[in-house]
Amino acid sequence: MPTIHLSLPESLYEELKRKADEMGVQVTDLVKFYIRSGLKNSFDEEDSDEKEDDKYSRLEENMVFLEARIAQLETMVNELIKKLYEKEAEDEEVEIINKDSK
Repeated sequence: MPTIHLSLPESLYEELKRKADEMGVQVTDLVKFYIRSGLKNSFDEEDSDEKEDDKYSRLEENMVFLEARIAQLETMVNELIKKLYEKEAEDEEVEIINKDSK
């Protein structure tokens, strides 16, 4: 496997080391990960802008979906609360009738 030697500022190396420790990996593995990510995500500004637009479109779609789902869940919770109150009222009526019958 080819080897690359890098000279890094001490502060950058310390930051990489801290991040690698947090992730439980070696600094060299973290550097390889960042290189792969950079190559995969391309440095071309135009592609980057399109990817950002796609990302924001997906985020907006997800947000609309989640808002609709929250509204559905609120309706379900309100219906359950309503049924619970009705059930409690029925139980109270049964208790009152039973006491009156005795």
